[in-house]
Amino acid sequence: MIPAHWITPDWQPHPRVRACVTTRTGEHSPPPWAGFNLGTNCGDEPSRVEAARTAVHQALGTEHAPAWLVQVHGTHIVEAQDQAREADGVVTHDSGRPCVVLTADCLPVLLARVDGSAVAALHAGWRGLLNGILEAGAARLAPQGEPLSAWLGPAICARCYQVDDPIRDAFLAHDADAAAGFIADGPGHWRMDLVVLARQRLAAAGVTDVHGGDYCTHCRADLFYSFRYEGQTGRFATLIWLNN
Repeated sequence: MIPAHWITPDWQPHPRVRACVTTRTGEHSPPPWAGFNLGTNCGDEPSRVEAARTAVHQALGTEHAPAWLVQVHGTHIVEAQDQAREADGVVTHDSGRPCVVLTADCLPVLLARVDGSAVAALHAGWRGLLNGILEAGAARLAPQGEPLSAWLGPAICARCYQVDDPIRDAFLAHDADAAAGFIADGPGHWRMDLVVLARQRLAAAGVTDVHGGDYCTHCRADLFYSFRYEGQTGRFATLIWLNN
């Protein structure tokens, strides 16, 4: 059973599609990962992380364990049943096989075919967003242009996310309309809005039914992990799967 303190998206693209977001509430890990850390690359004791991951699988009650990735801020996407897991996106057409990404300020994006036949989870930091992880995910999930719906999970908001000129310049070199995703914040500095930029990229990929984007990890560091707020910290999970 999904714990009451996890987030269940107000989003149902199809009755088969299920999704949830873990929070940091829990007692598996001590500070600085305090709570329910699911990341293996942030210095926590592996046995504690494995216990937390097992608890996630038990809470979901799915046939298969979540397809945990080794995320590298790229655009590679794998199938949930693949053995190679170095990727920033995962898709499945199978029931009971959860797709999952881990974040602590980056934007987790869930995609689902509206006919309920396939789902995907994508990890969109600024590098992945710039280089096309969302477009790659949409193309992988809907190669024939099948209708998709998207949900944007907890990520750092524009008020809390300052970047410098080179990042903004890189986005504008790809699309001048990306200027809408940056707010001036002093000479050479900008506040970057991952949600605005993600919506633009999804729309360009043909995905206009987009939900979520309501939680800031930095503003709600009591609920989620935030690298910018804390430095060394844990990772929470955003998951999507298909029921039978």
